[in-house]
Order: sequence, then C-alpha cells, then structure tokens
Amino acid sequence: MMGRNERTIPEMNREILFRLSRFLQGRADLGEKEVRTLAQEVHLPLQTVACIMLCACLGLDTDQADDRVLMEKYVQPGFRLLSARDYLQDPYRQKIRFPKMTDGRWSFNEQFFEPFEVFVRDDLFVSEDGREIPRTGAFTERFSYPTVLQDGREWMTLAPVEIETMKQPVAEARGNVLTFGLGMGYYAFHVCLKPEVRTLTIVEKDADLICMFRELLLPQFPERQKIRIVCADAYAYLENLFSPGQFDSVFCDFWHDAGDGTEHYLRLKKIEKRFQTRFTYWAEGLLRQQAFSFENAGNN
Repeated sequence: MMGRNERTIPEMNREILFRLSRFLQGRADLGEKEVRTLAQEVHLPLQTVACIMLCACLGLDTDQADDRVLMEKYVQPGFRLLSARDYLQDPYRQKIRFPKMTDGRWSFNEQFFEPFEVFVRDDLFVSEDGREIPRTGAFTERFSYPTVLQDGREWMTLAPVEIETMKQPVAEARGNVLTFGLGMGYYAFHVCLKPEVRTLTIVEKDADLICMFRELLLPQFPERQKIRIVCADAYAYLENLFSPGQFDSVFCDFWHDAGDGTEHYLRLKKIEKRFQTRFTYWAEGLLRQQAFSFENAGNN
C-alpha cells in the first residue's frame, strides 16, 4: 500500500519530465573531464558515473527515498552512453550527401553534440506500470549531424532521436504507403529499401522544399522509382483524395516537435477513425503525453 507521502506514478512522471526539460534547456553538459576523472578515481564504468552525474544535474538527492526512486525507476533505465559508429553506419547517412548551401528559405548546416552533452535520444518509453521514462543519451566523443534550417530555424536533423523514432514506423510500413511530411526524406529512404513496400506517396505542402528535395536529395535514392510526391495540405488530402483501402499504412510527421504536434495529433486521431488503415505518428509517446496534459489543462 502506498505511504501517505509517497508520490504517485503520474506525479513522478511529471516531475522527471519537468526536471529533465529544465536541464536540457540549459547547457546540458555533464563535463567530459569531470566524468572521466571521477570514473578513474572510483573505478566505475563511464556509463555508471555519467548517470550519477546526470542525477546530480537534475537536482536529485539520492540519499532521499523519493529522489532515489526517480534515479532507479527513471534516470537509470532511460540514460545511455552512445557510440557514434552506430549512427554513422546508418544507410541514409552513408549514402546521402548534403551540400553546404542556402536555397531560398532553406539551408543545409551541421550541428554537434559535444562529449557527454545530454540530449533526448528516443521517444518516451511507457512501462507496464505506467511510468513514462525519458530516453536520454550522450556520446563519449564529439558527434556531428546534418541539419536543415527553415528561415534560420532548425527544422530537420539526423540527430539520434530522429533515427530512433523512425525505426518503428519504418518497420510497420508495407504495401502502398502514404506519408504526410517530406522532411529530409529519411523515412522515405528507408521505407523504399524494403522489398515489401511497393509504392510511397509523400504529401508535402511546401513547394520550395519539394523542389530542393527533388533536385539535391532524391537523385541519390537507390529506390526512387517507388516515390510519388504530391504538393498538398495534409488535411485537404485526407478530405478530398484519400479513400479507405487506398493505402496499406499511413505515417504522419509534419510537425517540428511534440509541442506543435499535439493539436495535429489529436485532430488526426479523430480523422483516423473514419478509415480502415493503420496510422502511425512520429514520436507518438511524447505526443500522447502532451495530449494528456493538454486535455487535462482544458478540463481544469
């Protein structure tokens, strides 16, 4: 039975997300020298020491029972030290080359994670008991990744979170596939490599992005004959051009992050009920969490 002062799982879910969000909005750096020095002094693996230091950065006092629960049930299961090689060997990263240029509102650039800089590496993991575990990570070396900026704002990247959150939607794609949102074509690239995928229709409303993609990236795709691009608004397409049975799977990803994707997610979930087609969504765990908070706020 839960003690009088013991926090509930929803309360702990909110607290760990609050603490992590506050930390990530700052420098989010554990300090390479500090982690390596402490690991040598106490003879513990870098993973263990980095996790301990992350707890300290989150303001957790692990001598206190409540904070120790957050460490053991949230931080430790969710944090990983990552190998750059795992991401550099991704087929898209191996095959596609990005020019360093600006094309109208769009420009290609490169961003970096410094050693032991903490970031979100994957979608939320929801445990059987309802814990929403943030999955964070850090590299032990400097890691660069390509980005695309829209009007100077980071819009699309090949950071680990983009790669990890695409794995399930790519795995579920089959037959004739529809996706809303073009992005850097990462989803399109991997889906078209699958023999069980016959065609991929991409709905994207930004004509400039489509032109840039067709000119600079699509010619590098090995299975580009499977791709058809439609310049249209996602909702207009669903209302006027989409029919049940037309596609075997649908993937939705035309928002920047969970913050601006929540209202789209709630709207699309209602639309989805009208069709006998499996819809998947980018970062759905984060979207569900945001949607839950959004609906609760509206009810208060």
